[in-house]
Amino acid sequence: MTDFDRQPGAIDDPGLRGGLEPQLDRLPPGDSAGNTGGPAEPSAAELDLPGPDDPVAWSYVQEGTEVVGPDGVRLGTVEAMLGTENEGIFHGVAVKPERGGDVRMLPADQVSGLTPSRVAIRLDADALERCEVYRPLPEPS
Repeated sequence: MTDFDRQPGAIDDPGLRGGLEPQLDRLPPGDSAGNTGGPAEPSAAELDLPGPDDPVAWSYVQEGTEVVGPDGVRLGTVEAMLGTENEGIFHGVAVKPERGGDVRMLPADQVSGLTPSRVAIRLDADALERCEVYRPLPEPS
């Protein structure tokens, strides 16, 4: 038998106009990016979101997120995350102290962890009060 005697298949005829019909097997649940499994399984979009204690990038942390010291005590909230968006460089965090007073600027090397629900820092409340006062840059006009 030669190639001219065989019926064309997918390799010989990409349009599958003649010869054998392709076998179209359906993939079982969970075998593709958009199909994560059965009815009780999370959707793909839910899998993409970090949980409250999952580490995240600095740009994911929102204003008002809790700031805690090394012992886990609440020291304040995030006023602003400081960084360069274009380069993705994290410079630090502006913290509104729990005790009140001026918002303080904390350099990135004093941040020990970032999650959607908490920013952990290496300083206690007294050390935070000694940090530089945060003065936001004026909005470009």
